[in-house]
Amino acid sequence: MVGFYANVKVLEQEEVFRRFFCKLSEKRKQKIEAIKAEGGRRSSLGAWTLVDDGLQQLYDLCERDVTIAYGPHGKPYVKERTDIHFNLSHSGDYVLAVFAPVEVGCDIQQIGEVKNHARIAARFFTEDEQAAIAQGMDFYRVWARKESYIKCLGDGMARDLRSFSVVEDLSDARQRQLHFAEHELPGYVLAVCYDHKDVYPVQWQELNFVNI
Repeated sequence: MVGFYANVKVLEQEEVFRRFFCKLSEKRKQKIEAIKAEGGRRSSLGAWTLVDDGLQQLYDLCERDVTIAYGPHGKPYVKERTDIHFNLSHSGDYVLAVFAPVEVGCDIQQIGEVKNHARIAARFFTEDEQAAIAQGMDFYRVWARKESYIKCLGDGMARDLRSFSVVEDLSDARQRQLHFAEHELPGYVLAVCYDHKDVYPVQWQELNFVNI
């Protein structure tokens, strides 16, 4: 399992943005162009550039070579390759893409981006999670884990966030074994959730858009 992450600030430079934009499929270009916010376009391009680079490194493929389809709640997958599982996320100036041999979800949270921690925790976190935060577990670590969990299952926000706790690895009603892995950057928390009976190591790899 490999987690690729990168800072997208350099994509503010038009020539750099266009260089990576031109590498993607026409369908992906259209989706990026449809995003109204400039920051959103950079984040989308950055995340899908990581997907493109990950496909090349791990499977000798390009984003242009495959069909990206979506589950009922928007989870992307490679239609032609059931052996390829990936997920992507963005927050602040960073983007994240994770590839795995099993179902996977990921999330990145910029520390300080979420306001009103106590109110959000009371509304969306279980009693176990709130107790863990009171005992020192970081709010953003819990939030990133919860996001990665629902993205792994492909449930989207249809899932009641108080129906499961992410303080520890867990099993669900469908006999799935869900594990968490994490990584930290200055000002950011990265989380991965994957579905497998065994623990997989995650190789974290920072990419620089100048050198890709």
